Amino acid sequence: MKPMMIATESEQPEIYATVRRELPAIHRAVNKMGKQFRGLSDVSQKQAIAELTAAWILANYPEDLDLALSLSDAIRHQTDIYLRESKKKPGARH
Repeated sequence: MKPMMIATESEQPEIYATVRRELPAIHRAVNKMGKQFRGLSDVSQKQAIAELTAAWILANYPEDLDLALSLSDAIRHQTDIYLRESKKKPGARH
């Protein structure tokens, strides 16, 4: 199984434009979800995030485990990119 890869901006500019346009709403949603996790232990927060991610992936690919696992890998890859970029930018959101 070949994992899904995150497209570059030159490959899929419409995706990057959508994300840029929706960044304020993305940040608001993340902040709201983060507040829901505050009462949980760090281990339980990790579990909640894993369950939320898995539920979202399975909603997109309910009949195709290979595609679901590939999307999971792509999300993990994007998370790694976000973490690396956040360390490069002073004052970045984390």
